[in-house]
Amino acid sequence: MVNINWQFQATIPGGPSFIINQPAIQVEAYDVVAVAIPASASGVAVPIQPSSGSGDVVFLVISASQYDAGLSYTVDAVGNAHVLDGPHTLVGSGAVGLLNSAAAPQKLTFTSTVAKDINVQVVVGRKV
Repeated sequence: MVNINWQFQATIPGGPSFIINQPAIQVEAYDVVAVAIPASASGVAVPIQPSSGSGDVVFLVISASQYDAGLSYTVDAVGNAHVLDGPHTLVGSGAVGLLNSAAAPQKLTFTSTVAKDINVQVVVGRKV
């Protein structure tokens, strides 16, 4: 078993400031995938983990070397495109379930209309 310690911090000038870092996420395993999404590519499939049970994935981070409204991904056969215009961080099976409530995410398929390659990293923490 491995603990994933995480932290989110935000400060709004003239407004609230907060740090969230609880609870630590316990996982049996984690996977890391790094891939270059070619300029103006579509249908770039990225397998992200082998688990298939709903609720198995409890931590998912998708980060990139550049964020742009022209970079998006879909999850498995679910047709909703998610624009990667900032890092996507999902902590807990409830948050990950927003991508696909029926099953743990298996594959992300990227599309880019950006004129240069973008490096993407996906980190997945899972119970099994």
